[in-house]
Amino acid sequence: MTSPLQVKVTDPSGNPVSNAQVSWEVVEGGGTLSTNTTSTNAQGIAEVNWVYGQENGKVRATVNNHGDCTANSVDFAASAPQLSLSQTGSSVVPKRLRSNGSCYEYDYIIKYSSNIDLSQYYIDVKGEFQYASETETTSYFKQGILDAANNTISYMDCFTFEDEAYVDDWFTVALYKKSDVQDGKIVTGAVPVIISNKMGPIRTAKPDGAPRFDTGNSGPRVAQRGN
Repeated sequence: MTSPLQVKVTDPSGNPVSNAQVSWEVVEGGGTLSTNTTSTNAQGIAEVNWVYGQENGKVRATVNNHGDCTANSVDFAASAPQLSLSQTGSSVVPKRLRSNGSCYEYDYIIKYSSNIDLSQYYIDVKGEFQYASETETTSYFKQGILDAANNTISYMDCFTFEDEAYVDDWFTVALYKKSDVQDGKIVTGAVPVIISNKMGPIRTAKPDGAPRFDTGNSGPRVAQRGN
């Protein structure tokens, strides 16, 4: 969990009890705790870190008999993290021709819903795209930009069109711990916290005035996909 679990121990009058012993136990869902026993501070607060398991989980904190306190327990429950992409409201927005005329820029806007705070993670968009005239599918990766107020993830991409009328894209989004990212790249062996459902296709149409270059390839295709 991104924050420790905390309990407060008080006497019958509501005053904090320091140095009360609190036992912690994972009772559902797996995962690990940083310790099984803690003591309350001067404010009567004890805390523990919970490394979450793979299922809905529950941790129980129990205060042991201490002076005027009565033995009591409280449970912390957590749901498995969820991230769902929705094609409703998702779109591709043509922006502008780059000043050097090399390609045409687009904003990809993906609608999402989640029960976790995505701002705590590195957002990696994995895409697959297929040209209008070809059946081959090619994968790519982009860093997503979060707009939590509108529940959208966006990124910019750039195309150079030839005779293609459109290109179709399919998306998944993976969330990584920010500590798993160095110099803007995901470290080798890092495992995503969660991966979304696959969404698509979203169609990117060739805009009027899009650049067209002779790449020497036989047959029409998208000549370039850039950052």
